[in-house]
Amino acid sequence: MGKIDKEQKARMDGMAYALKIAKEKGIDGLENEIKARGILGVNLTVDSKTLRESYESMCTTLFQNMKTVFLQVLIKELGFGEKRLKKINKAYEEKTMELFEFDPYGEHFVTFEDMARELKEKYHIDVEIETVKENQESFDERNDRRILPNIIELLEHENQHEAADVLREHLHEAVAVW
Repeated sequence: MGKIDKEQKARMDGMAYALKIAKEKGIDGLENEIKARGILGVNLTVDSKTLRESYESMCTTLFQNMKTVFLQVLIKELGFGEKRLKKINKAYEEKTMELFEFDPYGEHFVTFEDMARELKEKYHIDVEIETVKENQESFDERNDRRILPNIIELLEHENQHEAADVLREHLHEAVAVW
């Protein structure tokens, strides 16, 4: 056997890393890892914890930057003062948090897409709905928010099959209503 060059070593490291993720998180976890790294352009030398921390830092920075610009527009263009700015800032933060809250079945109460669609259809503001929708889907894929399916899986694992069946029935009823 010849000496392994850098490219071959990188491939082998990649395969080993993919195998580790697949064993720990399954094929869905591996797919999510690949998507997250592809979207952010992050290579394998960055571990998952650092990747998540960087992503969260980037989101926080983006949120703060957008809030700063938004509030400055209200001050400079519309003459808003402290009282109205504080009221709007509070509403902005609450509306943002609504995007991350879920009902008992792990579904969003409201999504970025819902908000974007309303802006476009009701107020004729040009918002790229597909981009917003893809961002929501990407976020959701990285955050396993399915509450009942996770509980059902845990009950099955603990040999509590009857309880799992009862919850499974309720899950199907809820999905049928949607």
